[in-house]
Amino acid sequence: MRRSRTRHLLPLAVGAALTLAVTASGPATASSIAAPQVDPQTVVMMDDITAVFENGAATPQYGYIENLNDGCGYTAGWIGFCTQTGDMLSLVKQYNAAEPDNALAKYTSTLQQLADSASDDTTALGDSFTDDWRQAAQDPLFRQLQLQVGHDTYLTPAENLAAQEGIKTNLGLENLFDTALMMGPGPSDCDGVVKIAQQTDSALGGNPASGVDETQWLAQFNTIRQQHMTNPCTPGRQNDWPSATDRSQALQQLADQGKWDLSAPLTLGADFNITITDPHD
Repeated sequence: MRRSRTRHLLPLAVGAALTLAVTASGPATASSIAAPQVDPQTVVMMDDITAVFENGAATPQYGYIENLNDGCGYTAGWIGFCTQTGDMLSLVKQYNAAEPDNALAKYTSTLQQLADSASDDTTALGDSFTDDWRQAAQDPLFRQLQLQVGHDTYLTPAENLAAQEGIKTNLGLENLFDTALMMGPGPSDCDGVVKIAQQTDSALGGNPASGVDETQWLAQFNTIRQQHMTNPCTPGRQNDWPSATDRSQALQQLADQGKWDLSAPLTLGADFNITITDPHD
């Protein structure tokens, strides 16, 4: 299973350090969970949850590449880097800087042209591009770059928003991360995570930072997120986002089950029904 969406880009800084704020474990109610302290394994679990939502797999699918005929051109890798939006170009440029003699370097100028023209036509890349992408995906460096770009572009903004809203649980941060990745991380994204968080605050008269219980806030957040997915204002998403509400439903089910720490084994329900038993990138 894959979701199809418009990519929302932020300036990328592959070397930026991630300082996440989440608990290692906690009881069944979010309001009783202590101040956040993240561990790297939680980030790995979040990466694997993304893999479930993106590819129906329990671990990131770095070598995935397909033209879904959704206006994105080729959609590839762990989070669905697109040739049309320019985020694949950014990834390849960073790969070139780290490893100039790589299988994708020869496509840089063509990727630049596609990004500059916002074209979803992949013909100019030739027949060997998909094989070369899969070859590059065997390189641990390229895999790490895929993760880092995804973290810098979507997880870091989600972390910043979590600090602002007073979100202190692993699951709360995962909800913000997945929403940012799918629907946009910035304040100008009309269906994005910032807009949904603001609407949640308005509906409840506050947020966890001001004393609203995180359990209640997250449930309201998911209700509003599903409303946006069912009737999106983001251009071109009206035909596919309504069928992707299972992402939000699966995360809300985890809250209902008290899975606030995201510790393994973790089963993503709704339409996914995949269990992550050994989180690893």
